[in-house]
Amino acid sequence: MENNATLQMNTFCYGQLKKFWVYIFQKKILASNLAAVILGIALGFILKIYVPMTDVDRLYISFPGEILINMLQALTVPLIVTSVIISVTPLNRHMSRRIAVHTAAYFVSTTILSVTIGLILVLAVRPGAGYAVRTYYADYDEDEDEEDSTTVDGLLDLVRNMLPNNLIQACFQHYKTERVKFEIEEDELNSSLQANVTEVRLVGQYIEGTNTLGLIVWSFIFGMALNSMGGKGKLLVEAITILNETTKCVVNWILGYLPVAVLFIIAGHVVDVDDWATISKLGTLMGVIVLGLAIHGTVVLPLIYFLFVRRNPFTVFLAVYPALVTAAIVSSSSAVLSLVYEYLEDRLKIDRRIARFVMPIGNNLNKNGTALYELVAAVFIAQYNSISLDLHQLITLFVTSAVASTGVAGIPATGVMTTLIILSAVGLPAKEASILVFVEYLLDHCNTAVNVFGNCIGASLIFEVSKKHLEKMDEQSKETPRVHCSNAEGQTTDENQVHINSQDSDDESFYTSSEN
Repeated sequence: MENNATLQMNTFCYGQLKKFWVYIFQKKILASNLAAVILGIALGFILKIYVPMTDVDRLYISFPGEILINMLQALTVPLIVTSVIISVTPLNRHMSRRIAVHTAAYFVSTTILSVTIGLILVLAVRPGAGYAVRTYYADYDEDEDEEDSTTVDGLLDLVRNMLPNNLIQACFQHYKTERVKFEIEEDELNSSLQANVTEVRLVGQYIEGTNTLGLIVWSFIFGMALNSMGGKGKLLVEAITILNETTKCVVNWILGYLPVAVLFIIAGHVVDVDDWATISKLGTLMGVIVLGLAIHGTVVLPLIYFLFVRRNPFTVFLAVYPALVTAAIVSSSSAVLSLVYEYLEDRLKIDRRIARFVMPIGNNLNKNGTALYELVAAVFIAQYNSISLDLHQLITLFVTSAVASTGVAGIPATGVMTTLIILSAVGLPAKEASILVFVEYLLDHCNTAVNVFGNCIGASLIFEVSKKHLEKMDEQSKETPRVHCSNAEGQTTDENQVHINSQDSDDESFYTSSEN
């Protein structure tokens, strides 16, 4: 009996150990990154205590992390541009304009709300540093009109960068207007003047940093153009799709190098840190982002649903809860799309046409959690480096974060690439984003869950407000064949063939294609 009990115990322990290692193997990326953090801390302490190091030696430790940032920056532009184009090209040109407007309004409003929540929290808590953001009244020595003009110049630059005159240049430079004081000699004005005059002039120039807004706006325009071309643009769409998949494949290869980079990034920061304030700031940053995601996911989105539908919004949460858990675990919104379809159509009884229209678009273009994270991370980097952000810089970050989130690929740990391109949009130091690599990897799970939940709420809301419209369209689609049949009586075979072909063309619409 004792031998049997011992054998059973050994078998049980072996089975549990085997399950543990299988789980570790399945979550090898997460496990390797956690191990890299632990080893990085240990290595940093050893070097800090036992190895005398100069400032140059400390730079050498962070070199592998610098390589990671360089590789991600190299792929940022092709990944975002191709992602935006292929997100727009599948849009159905025959869909109902009313449903399309409702969908667009929901996506835009929820994205603006999520970014607003993030901006308010990061400016109120200031996780990066205790450095106040400069406002209109921060500098009393400056003239109020001049300050207003500076803000207007920044807003005009925002519009200029949305429509650049050179797309190649937009990949590495953006336009910026500066106010420069010039001393005007007395002979330039009037020979009777005895003193020099200082004149402020607006000087525009191109500075280093990717023009994110311009690339995304033109990518959207190109995508709409390819969509309007139909079959003529199919070949180019396929080529862009292949380029996008290739870029994602290379990104996945780079993520295999992520644990090595994280190890040396953590070790480098441990060696550099003297008061451990950075660890506290990163912890506060994570708390701010999680709080913002919680507010948006549990308050804002349910409140929007309740105000328009007048029903309990948490029925949607309970119905799609397994899909949200899966999305949080795998950190990929694309991987759970089929599962979301099943829950929306079977549990919530949402019309298949609405679910298959809203979810793919939202999966590519509506990422509330990602937009919130990107803005908070960018402002954190500015605070961490004691960089004051004025109003037009905050507006630029606001717009860029909202727009750039639409170009994030639905694969794990690519948010840091968007962070790099947002930082460059306002001239913030992109190299400092290395301290956010592991933080972004952890928070990406929460971001993905909020992204998916926001799209599920959107699909349910749009279905509820469009029920009557769908019923009306169904009735019209049933009456259409009768009209064609009555009109076809007394006509020749060739004329009937014309009517049949036109009917097929008309029926190629969003409401009658149940197989898409």
